[in-house]
Amino acid sequence: MLLTKVNVKWREEAVSHFMTELIDYAGLFPPAALPLPEAISNFHAYIHDSDSWMLGPFVIPASRLSELKPYKALFNDKYPLRLSVIFTKFEEIETEMEAIRHFLETYKTAGTIQAIEFPLPTQVNYSFLENLEKQTGSYPIYCEMKGTNDQFLNTLDTIHSINQKSLKRIGIKMRMGGITANLFPTVNQAAFVIHECQKRELPLKFTAGLHHPIRQYRTEVKTRMHGFVNVFTASIMAYSRSVNSATIQAILHDEDPTNFSFTTDSLSWRDLTVSSAEIIKARSFFAASYGSCSFNEPREELGELTIFHGEAVR
Repeated sequence: MLLTKVNVKWREEAVSHFMTELIDYAGLFPPAALPLPEAISNFHAYIHDSDSWMLGPFVIPASRLSELKPYKALFNDKYPLRLSVIFTKFEEIETEMEAIRHFLETYKTAGTIQAIEFPLPTQVNYSFLENLEKQTGSYPIYCEMKGTNDQFLNTLDTIHSINQKSLKRIGIKMRMGGITANLFPTVNQAAFVIHECQKRELPLKFTAGLHHPIRQYRTEVKTRMHGFVNVFTASIMAYSRSVNSATIQAILHDEDPTNFSFTTDSLSWRDLTVSSAEIIKARSFFAASYGSCSFNEPREELGELTIFHGEAVR
């Protein structure tokens, strides 16, 4: 049974709340690294696919927004080109915001900006983050961070302080892998980020390395890759059940798919369970989405797992 072949009423079930707009399409980035025409063609096909409800925005660097002009005819107000735009550095924000404005003027109702992704320097202060929040307008922003645990916690505290005074929330973007083994964070590192973001109510999205639903060793990168079911189950349990870091680590580390279970109205890992309503809330306010250069691989591999139980499974 493939998830893609399941009746549309999955959209009213727990697994559909788990998967709704979960996968941001990053076909421009490695390992796929597709040319823009091919990546845009794929995204256009995906938004007309029966699984389009699983699809988030198209991920693109701000420097390439001008290249989208020739593809305007592919999109309209019913099927817009939704974007998550990656900025480069603080000194370029004005230029990159102007690129967004030009894109929106060109596409009008056929294009939208859903988020901005920003790579933070190792050390930042309150003034830097406050200016970043102001200069990016009303768009949600996710900051990718580097540095030691102490630097990370200091930045999280600063972001939390700014969020308490702002109408929008700055979130965190965590890189979960790449094309070489050294780019994959350890289970402890990933659990640390999830736990600390949950404690401060900071929205969290992920990128890279999450092609497969369950954690597993992969020969192409010569290391264990994190599973997106592991990562989002851990995040949802952290948000909904305030589980401790050790439990988050255990969920992330689990390579046995039978420990994960969806019924028509719940998600369980071992003896921990959350309802569909709790999944929706956690996805809306905490565990946002993840960027993947493949849209097909994650959804097809999820559908091949035997972790679905209840009347909705045919």
